[in-house]
Amino acid sequence: MQQSQAGDKILAAGGATSGGAGTEAPTEAQFKVGEEARNRGTVVTIKKVREANGITFDGAVKQAGVDAKYVVLETVVRNETKASMDLTCSLPIVNALIDDQDRRFDTIEDLSDVQGNPECNAQLQPGFKDEMKFVYRVPKDANIVLWEFEEYDLEAEVAPSLVDLT
Repeated sequence: MQQSQAGDKILAAGGATSGGAGTEAPTEAQFKVGEEARNRGTVVTIKKVREANGITFDGAVKQAGVDAKYVVLETVVRNETKASMDLTCSLPIVNALIDDQDRRFDTIEDLSDVQGNPECNAQLQPGFKDEMKFVYRVPKDANIVLWEFEEYDLEAEVAPSLVDLT
């Protein structure tokens, strides 16, 4: 593990490579940090996973608290669907951070207020990509191992894709 300049602990980092996913519900990770993880037309590459005591939120540093930490997934999301996606204020990508006790954590609210994220209602058009930080507040002792995501679809049951964060 590395320390970043701001004192954040880097849990994983990687360069971009390609991977593939089946349609069955996964029982183990199909992708690793640095690989293109695909779920239907949504392609996510996790560039870095880091822990932080505070994040820049709406122009000010927001602390996680005494018994908590933030886990930040720095990603690039590519839209290969047939419609636009709002990455921060709607639900195009259903996701969860999972620890070694199989606890599932949701992202913090108002991801559009995280420094570097797209604004609310900034539609990512088909064929384009954008940087996106998925931020989670978890217990300080949580050992994060997986990230699960799936393309949101009311009309079809979509099996999630799993990314190994260890």
